[in-house]
Amino acid sequence: MTGGILAHEFMHAWLRLQGDRVSRLNPEIEEGICQVMGYQWLDWFEAVDPEASSSRSEKAQFMRNLKKTFKGEVENMLDGAYGDGFRDAQWAVSRYGLDHVIRHIIRHKTLP
Repeated sequence: MTGGILAHEFMHAWLRLQGDRVSRLNPEIEEGICQVMGYQWLDWFEAVDPEASSSRSEKAQFMRNLKKTFKGEVENMLDGAYGDGFRDAQWAVSRYGLDHVIRHIIRHKTLP
């Protein structure tokens, strides 16, 4: 969970490092792409953690349920910036790919 939150916050930091090119982003755009980064980190971590996918231990089952719950909360969040922003950014990333979406945000301050 901490990794997903850090990925989200690191994306905010990275956007700030882009300077004026992405200053004053619409909160739905910024929070949406940051939520996508945290969500994708959880997917990545689950894929590289051998115990997470194969173990039947109580701890592994707890971790799988915790990740599933956290991802469900992100997917179903009602807040405009975090919820709608995530769903819009997630759709764009699934359609165009993460690199393209980030480049588009930097150039146009919008999602493709």
